[in-house]
Amino acid sequence: MFGRGRGKLAVSLVCADWRLHHKRVDLNKRLSRLLDVDGIDVIAVPGPDGLTRPERASEWKSAADQISLLISVHKPVKLTVVAHQRCAGHPVDDSQHKVDVMTAAKALKEATKFPGPVVAAVATYRSDAKWGLEKIGEV
Repeated sequence: MFGRGRGKLAVSLVCADWRLHHKRVDLNKRLSRLLDVDGIDVIAVPGPDGLTRPERASEWKSAADQISLLISVHKPVKLTVVAHQRCAGHPVDDSQHKVDVMTAAKALKEATKFPGPVVAAVATYRSDAKWGLEKIGEV
């Protein structure tokens, strides 16, 4: 990718939890494979699937504005929202994460007017250094 043009990009709204960003987890590489892109721009916030709750409206606006900026300058082909199990930033049960990440994906598509697909995914906990990645849906 470097030196040959940048290839296809995606923008990911993902949790700031350090465990997801550890080199052993390599979330960017795994998201690139899931989304079939060459690279990922990352916006990291605590509990991204909880940003659509009314009490987090200012955080939601900030994240949506940052993603809109990246859309305008990097022209991604996809967006994604990635929740994760055992999240301190949005401490809900696993089934609620699935509902909330789809809600956030739909809201992100609407807020940014993004014409391409927005993928909802959940990182599934195995250990602090081992995570699965489950695609929940796409809008």
